[in-house]
Amino acid sequence: MEIIVAEPCGFCYGVKRAVKIAEGAAGSLPAATLGPLIHNPQFTEELAQKGVVCKNSLDEFTEGETVIFRSHGVGPSIYKEANEKNLKILDATCPNVKVSQSKAQQAFEEGYLPIIVGEKNHPEVKSILAFAGKNGIIIESKRDISEVPFVSKYCVIIQTTFELAKFEEILQALQSARPGEYRVERTICLATKERQNAAAELAAKADAFIVIGGRNSANTRHLTELVSAICPRCFQIETAQELSPEMFQGCRKIGISAGASTPERIIKEAVIAMENMEINKTEGNEFEAMLDASMEDYGVHPGKLVTGKIIQVDKEGVYISFGYRREGLIAWNDWAVDANPDELIGTINVGDEVEAVVVPGAASEEFIRLSKVRAEKEAAWKTVQELPEGEKRPATVKVLRVIKGRGGRDKDADKPKQVVGLAVAVEGVEGFMPASHVELRHIDDFTPYVGKEMEAEIIEVNTEKKRIVVSRRELLKAEKAQKHQEWLANREARIAAAKEARAAKEEAAYEQIVEGETYEGKVVKVAEFGLFVEVLDGLVGLVHNTELSYDRSVKAEDVAKEGDMVKVFVKKVDKENRRVSLSIKATQEDPWIAAAAGFHVGDVVTGTVERFLPFGALVRLNDRVEGMIHVSELADTRVEKPEDVLKIGQEVSPMIIKIEPAKRKIGLSLTREKKNEEKAEMNAFMNSNTEENFSNNAMAEQLENLNK
Repeated sequence: MEIIVAEPCGFCYGVKRAVKIAEGAAGSLPAATLGPLIHNPQFTEELAQKGVVCKNSLDEFTEGETVIFRSHGVGPSIYKEANEKNLKILDATCPNVKVSQSKAQQAFEEGYLPIIVGEKNHPEVKSILAFAGKNGIIIESKRDISEVPFVSKYCVIIQTTFELAKFEEILQALQSARPGEYRVERTICLATKERQNAAAELAAKADAFIVIGGRNSANTRHLTELVSAICPRCFQIETAQELSPEMFQGCRKIGISAGASTPERIIKEAVIAMENMEINKTEGNEFEAMLDASMEDYGVHPGKLVTGKIIQVDKEGVYISFGYRREGLIAWNDWAVDANPDELIGTINVGDEVEAVVVPGAASEEFIRLSKVRAEKEAAWKTVQELPEGEKRPATVKVLRVIKGRGGRDKDADKPKQVVGLAVAVEGVEGFMPASHVELRHIDDFTPYVGKEMEAEIIEVNTEKKRIVVSRRELLKAEKAQKHQEWLANREARIAAAKEARAAKEEAAYEQIVEGETYEGKVVKVAEFGLFVEVLDGLVGLVHNTELSYDRSVKAEDVAKEGDMVKVFVKKVDKENRRVSLSIKATQEDPWIAAAAGFHVGDVVTGTVERFLPFGALVRLNDRVEGMIHVSELADTRVEKPEDVLKIGQEVSPMIIKIEPAKRKIGLSLTREKKNEEKAEMNAFMNSNTEENFSNNAMAEQLENLNK
C-alpha cells in the first residue's frame, strides 16, 4: 500500500503566525485566547497545558491581562472593549482575514452593500461582517440570495477558506437575481487554494483518501467535499485513532491531506499509524481476523452500513437507534445534499427506518456519526453495471458542480484555477466528466453548465473504486458531422434553387431587353477590361473599355465603382450566346461633333500642318478637330509626297470639301479655293455685256473646260 501526502498541507502561514504569537506568550505572560486560537481541538488542549487557556468572552478577563485575538479575527467593537478594559492585545488575526475586513469596511464607506459569501456561523465570517457596516449580509448558499435586498451597488467578498468553485456558482446566481454594479473581492487564501489544488490532483490518482483536521474547521470540511467529488472513498478524521484497516481494504494507493489548522504532529501520527497497518497486514484469514477483531473492539467502524430507527429530530440533525450502545447522529448535511433543516424537519417521522453509513468521528463524541447521503451513494453503486472493455453506453447526466485543480496564476486572485472537469449525476451515482470532454471547443467558464442535463456516453466504470467517467466528445463529433452533412445538403439545394431562379430571371430579361434602347443599370463588377452592368433584374451586360468614353485613356475604375448606377446604351443582344454589349459612350455627346459644329463644306479655314501621311497631310483646325488634305488636293501639278510642298507647323488656309460626322473626318483642299476663284472670275466675265471676249473659238473652248 503506497501512502502519499499532498504537498502542501497542514499549517498555513496565518496559522503558523498565530501559533508563534500564542506560544511566545506562554510562560511569560498571564495570557488567554478569545475563543479557540485555531480550529483544532488537540492544539487548543496543548496550548492550555502550556498556560494559554481559551476564554469565550472578554468578561472573563481582568484588567492588565493579555488577550490573544485568534486567527479568525474579531470585530471593531471587540478591539474597543478590550482597550476600555485596559487589556494588552496580541493580535493573531490572519493577514488574509485582515485584508477581507479592510475590503468590507471600504465597500461600506463607498456606498456598496457588502455581501460575505461563507459559513454564517464561522468566526472569520462574523469578524468580516462586523467591519461591513449595518447593512452587511452573509450568504452561505444560493437559497440565501432571496434575503439580499435590491440595491444599485454590491461588493462580494469570499471567506478565505471557502471553496472557490462553489463561490463562483453562488456569485453567478447572485448576479442573475440581483442585477447591478458589482465589485468582486476573491479574497480566498492562497494557502487554501494551494491545498485544494494539491489534494484534487492527488485524489484523481488515489484509491482512498484521508483528510485530517478538526471537524469545526471550515477549510478542512471544504477540502473533504472537494476530494470526495473526485475520490468517493474519502474519510475525514481528527486523529490517527479514528483510522481502521477496513478503510483501506483493497486499496493500493492512499492520499493524505490536512486542513490549514492541522498540526504537523497529527499528520505524522496518521501516516505512522497507516504504515503500521501496512506492516502488520497479512494475507488470507489472518487479515480477515484482524478486521473482525477491529469490528469487535469498536462495535462499528467507518464505512459500515447500519439500519436503525429514528428516535429524535432537531436542529443538529436526525438521531437513530441501531442496536449499538451509543445512538447515531445524521447531521443535516449528511442527511441530504444541500439540506434545508427548516424544510426537512416536518417531513421526517420518529420511528421510520433509515439506512446510513458510519463515518469517522472522534472517540469522545456522544453519538456515532452517520451519513444517509453516503449510504444512498453506496446503494446506488450496487446498481451500476460494469462496462465491457472497449465499449460505451449512452446516459443522460446532470451537472452538479465544477471541479477545479491546478492552473491559473496564484499571485492573481482574479485568475481562476484550471478546471479539471465536472461532477455529474449519472445512473444514480456521481460521475466525472473531464473538462476536455465537455465541448469540442475550449471553454473558459464552466459555471453555466451547473444544473444542466446533457446527453453523454459512459466511457469508464470502476465499481470497486466507485469511479465512473463520462464524455460528450464522440457524441458532439457525430452531431457536428451530421450538421455538416445537413449544411452541405442544404447549401447544394440553395445553390441549385438560386441558379434556377437566376436562369428564370435572365430568360425573362432577355425577352424584355430592346437593342438600341438606353437603360439605367447597376455596376456589379469592375474588371480590367470593362464594367459589368445589371441592366434588368437577372441580366448582366459588358461595357468594354472602348465603350466607356470618347477619351481612350479612361479606365473602368475611373468611370464607376461597384454599386454605382450608370446609363448604358444596348449595342447588341446575343440571346444564343447569352451576351449583351453595352456602351456608356453612346449615351454621351461626341465632343468631336461639338467641336466640328461650326465647320461647313465650302468654308475656307485656317489650320496648321501637324503631321504627314503617305497619302496626304493632317491639318489641326482646333483642339479636337483635324482635317486631311489629300496629295491630289495639294497643288495643280502632280505631287508625290506632301512634304514636297508643305512643312510641319506651316499655316495653311484650305477649303472644306467634305465632312463625315460618323467617321469623324473632314476633307480639305488647297486647290479648290483657287479653282473656285478662277471659276468665279469666269462666271463674272461670262455674265458681263462685253462681246469681244467671244471673238474666237479658242476662248469658247477654254470656257467650256473651266465649266467642267
